[in-house]
Amino acid sequence: MLLPHNPNAFTRSPLDRAGHRRVDSDWLTRALAAPETKLIPFHKHRPFVIEEYGTVALGWLTSHARASLAPGDALTLFLGVDSHGAPHFAIDIADATALESMGRFDDLRSFGAILPRDDLPILGTAKSIFEWHGRHKFCANCGAPTHVIEAGWKRECAACKAEHFPRFDPVVIMLPVRGDDCVLGRQPNWPRGMHSALAGFVEPGEAVEEAVARETLEEAGLRVREVALHSTQPWPFPHSLMIGAIAHVEEGEIVVDPKELESARWFTRDEARLLLAGKLPGAFCPPPFAIAHQLLKSWVG
Repeated sequence: MLLPHNPNAFTRSPLDRAGHRRVDSDWLTRALAAPETKLIPFHKHRPFVIEEYGTVALGWLTSHARASLAPGDALTLFLGVDSHGAPHFAIDIADATALESMGRFDDLRSFGAILPRDDLPILGTAKSIFEWHGRHKFCANCGAPTHVIEAGWKRECAACKAEHFPRFDPVVIMLPVRGDDCVLGRQPNWPRGMHSALAGFVEPGEAVEEAVARETLEEAGLRVREVALHSTQPWPFPHSLMIGAIAHVEEGEIVVDPKELESARWFTRDEARLLLAGKLPGAFCPPPFAIAHQLLKSWVG
């Protein structure tokens, strides 16, 4: 199957997830001991990185390091196999001191933009699932403790046998446009001058297009007449799926909801070009790392 090109970070993983291996305990045991296996440690949802000569790289370890890093029952997530068949795992460790002389555990948001593209979907998957595990240690059905099965991709309740799978939150992120103008907003906690696309969670019983129209009206007071879906982006902060769209809006003035935004304004297409290039005085937009940048870039182009 030929997949469409997706320019967004955290997409196009180089790994085959090999989901059928998650239930094969014998294969997993062999894989965790194999010399070609790669293991990325996480501590408090932060991946291990090594910095040399000003370059940051993932701190992949061999499978043999697992025994010295954490007890045998430490949460270990099977991520998939690469094109050579080498298994990849992530391990959640409680004590970071064993690795402090080699590198550091760092926030993915702070350094992800400078990592090689192929690393991001691997890290994003691990971070999202570790975050999910941290929030689902007890059964939502009966309240009893749950335990991890299927190589980290499932939790099961020991009491009522309910099965729990990783979840993500769908979020629409849209660029309202009219003719040669677009709308960008800003939130009060953002750095001064930063403007970005509008966004909001999809509600139960709501189509994506309906969510785009509702959020645009709620945040900026603009009515949407047509929605063009652009692309999607897994966003592991903590576990969302960003659904990007261009929202063609009707005539009308911006009316900002102060509970949602500090301000919003129109930008001409020429101003948007300068914004993308970092040359518009007093304003800037998110970097290419974020889908908001790609939406604006697509519309300008």
